[in-house]
Amino acid sequence: MMKNHVKRYLDRHAERGPWQLEASGFQGLRNAVVIPALAEYPAILETLYSLSLNSPHELSRTLVVCAVNNRPYPHATEEEIGNNQRTLSIIRCLMRKEACDGVSQKEAEFIGEINRSEIRLGCVDVSSWGRELPVEGGVGLARKIGMDLSLSVLEVNGTGRNLLFCLDADTLVESSYLHEISRHFQSKKAHAAVVSFTHRDSPDESVREAIAHYESFLRYYLIGLQFARSPYAFHTIGSTIVSSAEGYAMVRGMPKRLAGEDFYFLNKVNKISPVGIIRGTTVFPSPRISFRTPFGTGNQVDRLTQEEKDTNLFYDPQVFIVLRDWLASIEGQLQRDGGEILSFTENIDPILKSFLHQIDFIYAWGQLKRNFPLRKNLLRQFHTWFDGFKTLKLIHYLTGKKYPKISMIEAVRRMNAMLQTKDADRDFRNASSAPEVLNHLIKVEKTM
Repeated sequence: MMKNHVKRYLDRHAERGPWQLEASGFQGLRNAVVIPALAEYPAILETLYSLSLNSPHELSRTLVVCAVNNRPYPHATEEEIGNNQRTLSIIRCLMRKEACDGVSQKEAEFIGEINRSEIRLGCVDVSSWGRELPVEGGVGLARKIGMDLSLSVLEVNGTGRNLLFCLDADTLVESSYLHEISRHFQSKKAHAAVVSFTHRDSPDESVREAIAHYESFLRYYLIGLQFARSPYAFHTIGSTIVSSAEGYAMVRGMPKRLAGEDFYFLNKVNKISPVGIIRGTTVFPSPRISFRTPFGTGNQVDRLTQEEKDTNLFYDPQVFIVLRDWLASIEGQLQRDGGEILSFTENIDPILKSFLHQIDFIYAWGQLKRNFPLRKNLLRQFHTWFDGFKTLKLIHYLTGKKYPKISMIEAVRRMNAMLQTKDADRDFRNASSAPEVLNHLIKVEKTM
């Protein structure tokens, strides 16, 4: 069955174009790590070096594919295109296990270690003339091209658990990365999972404070979803995603978006089976400032370095209370019709009722009840309809209409009260900087 899903996907939905996967060989490949790269030289060498430290057994059956990409000039700068051509030259050199000319001493050390390892490298040229991304293309399309081509060369193993790893060119991994993820999928039936992460430190104090502030926001949002018992309570960061080949095929691959492809991909695959969380290893994204996407880490870090530390970025915890009560009310009222449920939501919050009316809940609920009369199936299909995207829309609606965003310190103080975490609150009481708040939230997240 798995093979049929993958074949159907490759026949009908895989990306078509002038792109080809280059590698020294494709024999015995079970998994692939796909890294989109836009002007990432020389940083990508450290990423490849960190991967090369993984177990020789895992490296021998895993292809690391760099999808070196840019849009046509002038949508990509001459500097970006030139950097990409240098990246392709270096990776081809590494594929042949050769030394590379014109590199610094540090780069030569990385190259030497990579060449001595069992790592199997490949690349896709999405940079040269005639091979560029379309003007409207972005990182989502670059990921999809690399993942589709990688999927086409994997050998289906006995368990059908071929894996596609998403990584970024500026993200480092631990030496346990490949082994721990493979072990997770051997013991779980999930079609996708996310790996624990922590952003690397920056020598720039303002950037260090900003990335801690932003990572605190990400963890705070996750804790809120966990409190509300949302089935979409997982981080959505591209460099943390791993998918089974079957799961990837079943949701028709990676969305071709300029940004947010990670969120939408996980939102889709979670409707097939719950997204898992891998805590046995960690990835380390870069804290750098970037303007390549309209939102995301780099953009947020830049905004926070330009503003006061306590920028009102955090949701009022009350929105998670409303979300919790809404999800709980559905579970307790599966036998009722949509009008009765909508009337009941007035007791939770009138703004919730207004939102549900706006997204036509009564009609959607009627369709769900008609198509899925069994209680278990009805609840599951409700969560397929009221997905991570609608959850985020509800939180934005509540924020805009009634519960405006608040400062980091105040938000975490109120969340501690909401969670009734006395020990955690005592630990947080004297926190004043973003790194201190982040350490606190990491502890809280582990207890959820």
